[in-house]
Amino acid sequence: MPYRELPKSIIGRNNVLEKANEKASSTPAAQWAISTETQTKLVSLYATLRQEIAERQEQFAKQAEATEAENEQQQVLYRNVSHFMRVFNMAVERGVFSPADRLYYGLNASQSDLPKLSTKQDLITWARNLIAGEQKRTQQRDPAVPVPVVAMSNPSAAEVETELNKYIELSNKQSAEKQAFDAENKDVLDILPEIDELIRDIYDEVEFYYRKETPANGRKLAREWGVLYVSRPGEEPEEDVVEE
Repeated sequence: MPYRELPKSIIGRNNVLEKANEKASSTPAAQWAISTETQTKLVSLYATLRQEIAERQEQFAKQAEATEAENEQQQVLYRNVSHFMRVFNMAVERGVFSPADRLYYGLNASQSDLPKLSTKQDLITWARNLIAGEQKRTQQRDPAVPVPVVAMSNPSAAEVETELNKYIELSNKQSAEKQAFDAENKDVLDILPEIDELIRDIYDEVEFYYRKETPANGRKLAREWGVLYVSRPGEEPEEDVVEE
């Protein structure tokens, strides 16, 4: 024999309340399978749950958009940082820069491979190292050598800084949108205990109302009010046909 089951997901809970609300709206009050008190709670909590779910979905979309923008800018910053290092290393090979100049950026003088750039913090740290290091390197002056120090280009430190600032701005926005989503999600979760209590009341009252029906017919009628029934292993699914 099928047994009743409380919904486990938020959408499942919403579906139960939606069905019960539709049934109550289309049924004369004298024929309600739930009490007036429960129906009043149903109207109020169903509207509240729908509103909270809508606000959470809206904020999730904002978070997703902010995350996508952050990820795209992270790739832009990665290219600028990695290209700066590669171009600088090629210039070292050509004799334009000294291997010792790598020390300005926090690299070893003999280091020609890229440092770890896989995490957000790695990328920000090395972008800042390049910006600060290039400033120090280009400001050095040898009185015996009047020729100014050659600045890096393609990309320049200024270009790296521009992309870094964009990335930090977008990253902060993503964090703010995520915090806002977490708050909206908490609002939904906080209402669930009250929703679950209401659903149990609906189940109990509906099943009691149809207690004199045959079991199969009682379940059929109860389903119209949103009550969920699950077949046991090996059982054939019930046909939703009211017995005459």
